[in-house]
Amino acid sequence: MSILHYSPGLRPGSISQLAADLAAGLQDAGFSNIVVSPSNELVGPLTAAGVRHCSAQEVSIFSLWREVKRLRRHIIREQASVVLAYGPAAARTALLACRKFPMAERPKLVTVLTGFPRGVLRTRALRHCDVLVSISKFLRSEVTKRFALPSSCSIWSIPYGIHEVHCHPQYHPTPEWEENWARNYARPDSELTICVPCPLSPIHGLELLPSIITGLRAQGITPHVYIAGDTATADRRWLSSLRHQFEQEGVESAITWLGLRNDLRDILSSCDLTLSLALAPASHDRAVLEALALGRLVIAFDHGAVGEMLDTFLPEGRVRPGDAAGIIDTITQWVTLRPDTLTAVPYPYRFQDTVRSFSELCTALNARTEAKA
Repeated sequence: MSILHYSPGLRPGSISQLAADLAAGLQDAGFSNIVVSPSNELVGPLTAAGVRHCSAQEVSIFSLWREVKRLRRHIIREQASVVLAYGPAAARTALLACRKFPMAERPKLVTVLTGFPRGVLRTRALRHCDVLVSISKFLRSEVTKRFALPSSCSIWSIPYGIHEVHCHPQYHPTPEWEENWARNYARPDSELTICVPCPLSPIHGLELLPSIITGLRAQGITPHVYIAGDTATADRRWLSSLRHQFEQEGVESAITWLGLRNDLRDILSSCDLTLSLALAPASHDRAVLEALALGRLVIAFDHGAVGEMLDTFLPEGRVRPGDAAGIIDTITQWVTLRPDTLTAVPYPYRFQDTVRSFSELCTALNARTEAKA
């Protein structure tokens, strides 16, 4: 069976990297895979894994039909049985590329949703897919609620799991990394180190940090917070206002801005606690999943995909959305009595679980096509 992965938004380090990871995983599972995506540093590892790659560009109103024709040629040449389109925009292009095929020769179209679909033209394509795959139960619920999907289109929930070889409870940073961290960032005066990994924007609740830090100090706990997020892409006015708030409330000395980091796994592993303050439910949160997979303590608001993860890994870490006092109470309890964390990454949050589920889906779709033929 040949599987074509179409991801015009593919880039390293983002949720869209799922296309590259999944293609390599399915290749190992015995499927033939080709990835149609922009050329970047992910192509080398793909080629090494035996996955073929063809270049594609982000689709605009001016390039749509050119990309449709190009994708159709790839589908014909590869005799693709299944097309995995990553996102609604990719689904629209793939749907147009497949529409001239006779029904008996048309590949099955699967749209992989990693975020909330937006835009009438893009979301219309979702109703014509054979299967929708969401990366969390929450996202599946929202899509089902918002869109009147036909009975012919089923929707699966398959989490984007973690590679256990990279993230597992027994992981430790190298001595060299620990020495560098101790020299540049360690705060020996603090009793509790907290990592807050998130995009820097108003919806991620960083304005709650002063009340949390002040509340912990009132309980006799001296915390230090490390914010891991890209300051270069944050709104300058909002970021300046946030820094001013930290200064006005006397907590700026308890906060270190780390910026965008490529060693987040080591930081999460070294801090006592990971905190998520997102005020809106998210369809996925890779940093929270990595922290949980590392066996670290995590506290987060109980909504969206993060609530799902905590329900599986660490139910004690769930706090009512927006409840800063609840976070303070939970931390205070954990300082006295640390809860047990899992010693292995559970199902369905291992990447092998992700590959197995997609393998079963593609096999079922192919069998359905063969039965009709």
